[in-house]
Amino acid sequence: MEQTQHIISGLPGVRLINAEYHNFAFPRHFHLEYHIGLLLRGQHRYVCQGERQQATVGDVLLMAPEQIHDGASLTGEGYRIRVLALDPQRIEQTSRSLTDERHGTPRLTSSSVRNEQLQRQLGSLHASLVNGDSILAQESYLLTMLATLLDVGSSLRINDTDPGFDLRTWAHLREWLESRLDQPPSLEEVAAFCELSPWQTLRRFRRQCGLPPHQWLTQLRLERALPRVLGGESLSEIALQLGFYDQAHFSRLFRRTYGLPPAKLRSSR
Repeated sequence: MEQTQHIISGLPGVRLINAEYHNFAFPRHFHLEYHIGLLLRGQHRYVCQGERQQATVGDVLLMAPEQIHDGASLTGEGYRIRVLALDPQRIEQTSRSLTDERHGTPRLTSSSVRNEQLQRQLGSLHASLVNGDSILAQESYLLTMLATLLDVGSSLRINDTDPGFDLRTWAHLREWLESRLDQPPSLEEVAAFCELSPWQTLRRFRRQCGLPPHQWLTQLRLERALPRVLGGESLSEIALQLGFYDQAHFSRLFRRTYGLPPAKLRSSR
């Protein structure tokens, strides 16, 4: 049975498509967006730029705007694919960020890529978009994935020489992030505070503390929550005041970090 689900993300120009096809075959067509498809099950055949291609589980398909292609199942078993649709402007902005404003939109060098790191990063991004994670998390996952994708599948050469932050900048950044626990900033806001590009900010943050900003900020919020949980405060109030989506979201992250949900950790004392 053919199934298609379109998910509009919280990020402008970013859409997720979950699809499963058995008998349906796409005619020759094109998109106005970049399509990045991760094949999850089955085998897929397609013709792109006059060449016949095949893809199997784990392959990442890359289609640039207005690139003519078709597509169908290679066998009668059908296939399942998850496609990230991106506005061309986002690719151009990302390319400039990755190269310190030296290069615009790159040329894709292949219609498919097989790269384990890229597969993992796409999986993390898909989960973040579906779960409705913070904008900071979604932006961080997207930028990290695009850096890998454009490095292995395009003509772009990425600048990767950023050091960590100096001590004064790091102290000011930590103080500012602490003040934003109830309203986590976007990656663009963090970059503006640091007077850097989003890519420079992400790279320097990782090199400074070993985590991307959204994970570091989540851990800080959980650390601030722990003594309040043990002190018997209302879990819903803790979740609200520390910027978690709701109490269930807070409890899920708390359990992942400390081994027990907050209510059980409190009662086990």
